[in-house]
Order: sequence, then structure tokens, then C-alpha cells
Amino acid sequence: MAKNLMRAVQYSKYNGGVADLKHAEVPIPSPKKDEVLIKVEAASINPIDWKIQDGVARPFLPRKFPHIP
Repeated sequence: MAKNLMRAVQYSKYNGGVADLKHAEVPIPSPKKDEVLIKVEAASINPIDWKIQDGVARPFLPRKFPHIP
């Protein structure tokens, strides 16, 4: 893995379920003023993330795909 990339799980559409979750290497974001960048060693997806992927919050988020929960 290159130094300027990080691993992430993302999905590219609503209602894709587990089959639509993909591991990807994406650029590390640059923190803006008054922000910090934190290295996360582990994360999980919770029931709210599944509902967002199903499209329950479609009018609000995410608006662009692929989306990293």
C-alpha cells in the first residue's frame, strides 16, 4: 500500500447489500483548518449504516457514490 493511500470499505449504490461492499484503497484526506487526521486501526458497520445503504436516508445522505460509511 502506498504511503498516500488508505484502505476503506465503500459502496456504489443504494440497496446493494453485503455484495456491494468493496474494499478499496483511497487517497488519505488532508485535514482542513481546525480539523485533525486520526489513524483508525479498526472500525465496524452498525445498523444505521445498513439503513443508509438501503436508502432510508436517501434525501439527506450520501449524495455521491462511491460512499465510505
